[in-house]
Amino acid sequence: MNSFFNDLEKQLSGMDGGNISAPLWLSGLEWGGADEKVTSEITRPTHEVHGYCVPYLSSGWKAENLNFYKWQFDQKIAKILCKAFEFQDGYKNYMKDHYCNFDSNEFKLNLFPLPCKNMNTWSEEHIELTKTKIKYHYQTHCSVSRFKLFNDLVKEFEPKVIVCFGQKYLEEYKMAFWSCNDNRIDYTEVLESVGVKNTL
Repeated sequence: MNSFFNDLEKQLSGMDGGNISAPLWLSGLEWGGADEKVTSEITRPTHEVHGYCVPYLSSGWKAENLNFYKWQFDQKIAKILCKAFEFQDGYKNYMKDHYCNFDSNEFKLNLFPLPCKNMNTWSEEHIELTKTKIKYHYQTHCSVSRFKLFNDLVKEFEPKVIVCFGQKYLEEYKMAFWSCNDNRIDYTEVLESVGVKNTL
């Protein structure tokens, strides 16, 4: 396995982050759109928590990246969080003042670290970085390296709720957040309890 995948065992790249100690975690599949660089580096401000370099969205980062406020997926999440946390000043102000801050109500991550325009995209940039010509192989490698890190994070920080988006990837979400080696867990019950089916 090359260094790109080895780094995924300890590095929280490809996510907005926020408050890793928050009771609510939100997980998408991967960054979409054209705003993100295809890189293995962390592209957000960071702070250290229990030895982890945790990304978050600082006020400075938000001021320099005004397209952030146009991202439809994040707008939808912010609207949900406004209702959940009874925030009365509108989703745009929630995004500006609270969303994915280091002390926010949420921690936002992605199953896979590299941005793609859609789930079928796999460009020369991706191949050069991962040394993997087939996207499915990249996702499989992530399930070995990155998902192990996610398992460790869940055990350490114990989020109360993990909301996952993307019904076709239920098995990957199980592996990432509820290790398939743990026979004590009824995955159907767990996934329904965190709203996987209800949020799609």
